[in-house]
Amino acid sequence: MRRRAMALLVTTTLLGAAPPSAVLAQSSDSSEAARHEARERFDRGLELFNDGDNPGALAEFKRAFELIPNSVVLYNIGLVYAAMGRPVEAVEALDKVLATPGALAGERLARAKQTRDVQAQRVAKLSVVTNVPAAISIDDVEVGRTPLSAPISVAGGVHVVGVVASGYTAVRKEVTIAGGATAEVKMDLVETQGRVAHVTVKTHLPGAEVLVDDQPVGKTPLPESLSVAPGPHTIALRRVGYTSARQDVVLGDGASAEATLEPEEDPSLLLTRGGTLVVESSESDPVVTVDGKARGVYPSGGLKLAEGPHQVLFERGGFLPLVREVTLDAGQSTHLRVVFDPTPETRAAYASKTSSQRTWGLVAGIGGLVVAGGSLGFLVWNGQQRKTAHDDFDVAENDVNHPVPDSICDTHSQNGNAAACNAPVLDAQSRINDANTRDVFGWVGVGVGAGATVLGALLLLTNGGSQLYDRDRTGSGARGFVLPVGWGSAGGGGVALVGAF
Repeated sequence: MRRRAMALLVTTTLLGAAPPSAVLAQSSDSSEAARHEARERFDRGLELFNDGDNPGALAEFKRAFELIPNSVVLYNIGLVYAAMGRPVEAVEALDKVLATPGALAGERLARAKQTRDVQAQRVAKLSVVTNVPAAISIDDVEVGRTPLSAPISVAGGVHVVGVVASGYTAVRKEVTIAGGATAEVKMDLVETQGRVAHVTVKTHLPGAEVLVDDQPVGKTPLPESLSVAPGPHTIALRRVGYTSARQDVVLGDGASAEATLEPEEDPSLLLTRGGTLVVESSESDPVVTVDGKARGVYPSGGLKLAEGPHQVLFERGGFLPLVREVTLDAGQSTHLRVVFDPTPETRAAYASKTSSQRTWGLVAGIGGLVVAGGSLGFLVWNGQQRKTAHDDFDVAENDVNHPVPDSICDTHSQNGNAAACNAPVLDAQSRINDANTRDVFGWVGVGVGAGATVLGALLLLTNGGSQLYDRDRTGSGARGFVLPVGWGSAGGGGVALVGAF
């Protein structure tokens, strides 16, 4: 199942019902180190799964199972195989789960049986018969030797079957077999006069059909070299959306050669046989390389590529490069999430920056509050001083305007003294003026303190935090994971979520 389809199933299930969860039982004889590594493998597997790297995720989950064998882990592995379109491995894993369910019970056990039955319908049986004992390969992966004791289980579809024996010319044949069917392939090997030669096909383009002398022998990337008879041969690659590439080789007895072929994209077919890769990147302006060819900075409108599988390299200064495998459908958009991990230097520089910004934010914020608070206190005190001065001014002014007979302010009497009478008025006015002047400094202090407080708050709010690149791989913050896995039947399909650790 392609990533796009899996994402749709996850959305449908999450909206339709609350996802179930299960807790992995831990083996009593498992060391703490093994449990710790298993948890780390699960976390890494979930991260890769969410990033669209199903093969990488599967490898991590399988390693976790090696460390702590458990029926729930194996259940997850079986469902991931099913999601990847590998029914043979899915049936094998789920058969083991059903034979020893352990902690798996109820709805989960029923789901395991249902998924196993659905996947079994996609498995075909293939018998290979040869005139001499020979090694059998299917899609360039060796699977056994003739004579076979039992048919080989394969996924329904198109396969390239090859047989090879020492002293004989290797034979390959393309076979199409439907799921649930059984087929027999008879292949006769012809004895050679010399030793078998080998051709290694090198290319950056995945999913291209490899032809030797116009006969299909497999698809790229080939896991090993091709065995051919000594003599001249034409090696070719072809794939929809690309111009064919060919190379002639001449091999002697037991010789080896390399055929390096890089088919060119056919622009005329992109409109009708192309898809669009839409990337959601954790960092801006990543540089993209597709199937070994640089495409520059990722364009905002997406990348137009030929339908089929592609290997995409993403690079960004200060971050570790990462590779993703995607499969595009003609006329469709395929969405890919890319999360970069920083280099140690970038992580250290970012941690230093955030620590410094946090320190300055706290200093500015706390200092601003202290200054603003002190200034407000000063304004309150100064207001009291001004009020007292105003009260004294009113009393002194009243004495001047309404002097008591024979008082110092009664200038018509012998005791009157104008200078002495006006002195309290002038003193009170001076204190009022001083208080007004101090108000200016108090309000400036309030403004400076408030500005520093706002600056400190902005520094703290805009600070990314030292844990920015320590992504929570569990999706919940708790130790463990939740794995979305798909299932299907004749009546529909869905996804189960299984937790671990």
